[in-house]
Amino acid sequence: MKKLAILTLLAVTFFVAACEKDNTTGSYTPNCDGTAKSYATDVAPLISSYCSGCHSEYSTYAKLSASAGKVRRVIVDGSMPQGTTLSTAQKDAIVCWIDNGALNN
Repeated sequence: MKKLAILTLLAVTFFVAACEKDNTTGSYTPNCDGTAKSYATDVAPLISSYCSGCHSEYSTYAKLSASAGKVRRVIVDGSMPQGTTLSTAQKDAIVCWIDNGALNN
């Protein structure tokens, strides 16, 4: 019985580890030089395409801006979006918009 429990625990641990996104591949530092980012033009389309399918709480400006710190953190650390990776320009658009006050522009 102990062997079965240990094997089950190992299998579950392996399965969970295999499903986690690898955040160790490279590092990302935002580059906010250049044109200021717009919520309507730059950020909303990315959130709609990559985030709000799983995170409906980010489907409006008010909801997204209320969670801006969390969104910034998971974009910078690479844990989101799951199943895909944003380009550096896409990450910059979201992170720089947040860093510049997350305006509804």
